[in-house]
Amino acid sequence: MMIVFSKDRKQLLLIKRDDVKLYAFAGGAIDATDPSIEEAATREFFEETGFLTQVVRKICTYTPFGPFSRTTHFFEGQILSGTATPSKETREVAFFPLNQLPKNLVPLYHDMIRDALDPECPSSKPMPRLYWIRDWRFVYNPFIFVPFLYGRLRWWCKTRLLRS
Repeated sequence: MMIVFSKDRKQLLLIKRDDVKLYAFAGGAIDATDPSIEEAATREFFEETGFLTQVVRKICTYTPFGPFSRTTHFFEGQILSGTATPSKETREVAFFPLNQLPKNLVPLYHDMIRDALDPECPSSKPMPRLYWIRDWRFVYNPFIFVPFLYGRLRWWCKTRLLRS
């Protein structure tokens, strides 16, 4: 997963996901063909945004807390080239001012933005356990919560099958 700030660090780039209609950072799974986690992050960023980037630094590794969470590698990147291009996974790609973030931003990302702006952020920390219930609109909106839960359940089943 990668966060990209504007040059003045007053805005950040977000995608609007196609599946759950939430704003998020661009990112995804590490493929077996990815030479490194950094290259996986830049590949996913390009696929979801249309921007070619490079990793500036690793912000943090969030460790999982249960069966529906996974290790998340969080990087800061900078744009090298490209234009904002939505993909099959994204409806929108846009910069947002830090003081005017969309209301339907994935709840956990507020903490991750603070971590990205904090020069003292530890290199590894646990994923907040109840991040998805901080915003009750997220939990009580079935058009958002059901696809989110379905995606997590599908991922969990897939990882269980791969271990067998």
